[in-house]
Amino acid sequence: IMSATTKHRGTTHHKIHSWTGWGVIIGLPFAVWSALSAIQTGPDGVLAWLSSPLGAIGMLAFLTAALWYCKLEMDEVIMDYFSGGLRRFGLLKNKAVALILWLCCAVGLILPTFF
Repeated sequence: IMSATTKHRGTTHHKIHSWTGWGVIIGLPFAVWSALSAIQTGPDGVLAWLSSPLGAIGMLAFLTAALWYCKLEMDEVIMDYFSGGLRRFGLLKNKAVALILWLCCAVGLILPTFF
């Protein structure tokens, strides 16, 4: 029997999973098109694209959706195959790894753009 809290978490998880999935699906063509346009001008074009506010924010938005989606997918695997303390540790570790990866992407994209 599922409690109201567990049921609510499952519903919220599913909704966020759907939204991030749509973010990846919608953002992927724009990210690929922008990257291919920048690659045609060589390494300087890619650097200029990622150094522009629009390029950096767009790429960060796409990476945010992709990383969050991957984190949610891994959460499902952990919840399916582990229980108890190992499940809590796995979910915490998964959250920490996703946060560290996102911070690396954010710092790498935003810092050169605005400073």
